[in-house]
Amino acid sequence: MNYFIISQDERIFDAIEPTGVSQVITREQMEEEQLRKMDKLILQFSLKEKTTNEYVDFIQRPIPLLSDQCKQIIEKYVPHMYFKSVVLVDRKQMRQDVYWLIAPPRINCLSDESEFHKDGTIKRLVIDEQKAISHKIFRIDGILEDYILISLDVAESLLRRNFTGIRLKKVEKEGVYER
Repeated sequence: MNYFIISQDERIFDAIEPTGVSQVITREQMEEEQLRKMDKLILQFSLKEKTTNEYVDFIQRPIPLLSDQCKQIIEKYVPHMYFKSVVLVDRKQMRQDVYWLIAPPRINCLSDESEFHKDGTIKRLVIDEQKAISHKIFRIDGILEDYILISLDVAESLLRRNFTGIRLKKVEKEGVYER
């Protein structure tokens, strides 16, 4: 099975950007059990004012958010995944959109073949496929980066639709060197 890092396409310069998120949700709270404590809260964030806003289907930072249509696809592959609704408000355009906060489980699947920079960040990411094989969408435990990985079938399903703002990068598997 092949896996891909899903990220926001940085080539879209006018992508929407939620503001004030870090005052409400910290990095430590980005685990499912912590987010479930916020179930009764209505999360609403304003968008950074720009001349134009592109409503992308995946927002990577400051928190991972999926558009409603993208969430529907992910949910078909991982029906028990936790999603928290977030309302994004464009005051200038008087527009509100629902996005979905995701916190995929962290899986201990980092291969010994992975390489790190001196500061502890990933230089070369390699995963142990056998430890990840039962997961369709997950994060990697034991690294500083907060990469979200998706399986090949999920990636293909996303690519078949007309989603915007999504980039996929293939991840190396243990024992297989793909460049």
